[in-house]
Amino acid sequence: MNAMTDRLPHTSPNTGRIARRVSAVLLFLACASLPAGAAENPAGKVTALEGEAWVDEGFWSKKELEVGSIVYAGDTVQTDDDSRINMRFLDETFFTLGPDAKMTIDAYDEDENAVVSFGASVLRGAFRFVSGLLSKKKPEAMNVQITTATIGVRGTHVAGEVFERQEENGVVTREASAVVTLLEDENGADTSILVYNDYGSVVVDEPGYGTEIPDEHSPPSPVRRIQLRSIENLMRALRNATRSATPRLKLP
Repeated sequence: MNAMTDRLPHTSPNTGRIARRVSAVLLFLACASLPAGAAENPAGKVTALEGEAWVDEGFWSKKELEVGSIVYAGDTVQTDDDSRINMRFLDETFFTLGPDAKMTIDAYDEDENAVVSFGASVLRGAFRFVSGLLSKKKPEAMNVQITTATIGVRGTHVAGEVFERQEENGVVTREASAVVTLLEDENGADTSILVYNDYGSVVVDEPGYGTEIPDEHSPPSPVRRIQLRSIENLMRALRNATRSATPRLKLP
């Protein structure tokens, strides 16, 4: 036995196993204590909030949001009843969620010069978005998922509502559905959206028109004019978190 070995303290096999278990627990606790997205680049910022909204962190944990909070790729943002939130992303894409809404920021990637892709999933509730620089320069790099279809964005102002699947005792009582409406471009530019799923697709290229996806197994309906009352009701749900009321996004 060499001199270095002689200086090592004697440990039993049980002591080594206990040490490894303690180390594993400490590592788990350290990871769990990190804030969501701590190791990621910021994607956007909360610029207006009425009521309560939060990021779902899993394990019955949530991070409350306020004006100025940063959101990250991978975050799932939710609003409370009678609450509304406005978020502005780095490429100047703007998102508003209405009461009892839920959205996941699926991807937000950037290189040294610009944002290169953006994906989001609206899982529930009323929403509105105005696409930013990315969709104007590279439309295929941005898409918004809803429960029953995907919205391909082409320099667009869009509103809609997503209805969750309802189940009772394991039986589906109402399938997920959605309505999507193209709104007037804020600068008067030509605009359009492609709404598609595994069963079909439609192109909406006239403001005030839209499509309905009635369930999870049907194509988007033929493009039709959306009733003015329906648009007004939708916008009323989003009214208190508007683009004009929020400052330009500046992230630290």
